[in-house]
Amino acid sequence: MDLKLKGKEAKFSGTVEFFYKHPDTFSFYPRTFFGMGMFKAKGENDSLTIYFPKQNEFYCGSFSDFEKTGLWSWKISLNMLMEMILGRGRLIQEDVRYAGKTADLFLYEFEDENWIKEYWIDPRRCRVTKSRWRQKTDGEFYQIEYKNFIMQNHMEIPKVINIKSQTKNSARIKFLERKFNSSLPPKKFDLKIPPDAKRVTFDK
Repeated sequence: MDLKLKGKEAKFSGTVEFFYKHPDTFSFYPRTFFGMGMFKAKGENDSLTIYFPKQNEFYCGSFSDFEKTGLWSWKISLNMLMEMILGRGRLIQEDVRYAGKTADLFLYEFEDENWIKEYWIDPRRCRVTKSRWRQKTDGEFYQIEYKNFIMQNHMEIPKVINIKSQTKNSARIKFLERKFNSSLPPKKFDLKIPPDAKRVTFDK
């Protein structure tokens, strides 16, 4: 997929290989020629490991701590980010309620102890076109837009996902190819850190 990340101090733009295994494991690394060997990353539960081969350095810590750095400063868990990217919403829950209609879209809401999540549904195509997730504590919110739908596995899925935070950090994901229920070899999720690699931290 093509990935563009824009944070306060850090930016990334390139094509990456992204592998996901239910329920909470993923790995990714640059696929383009100039990005080969730049880094490899693996996430599991709320942990994140990034290895930089050229520098022989690695970061290992919680995903939430990584987000709090000046590089990114998002306030969502790894699981929530996966929900945004993979479209694992809460519309099947019994406590989702109909909240009205805007233009040609239906609005539904889901609320738990920490978040209020809104979903805009195109009733003609039965697909989510936009969602907004707002934290109850500090009002921080994230808006997710789903665009360029294609038919795959007998359902419409977005080819482009745009995520923007209240602090203007953003992520744009364009899927070049997607395969579902593939048998992935364990090596796709292996991330071996050399014994002599130096552990680094990112300033908050």
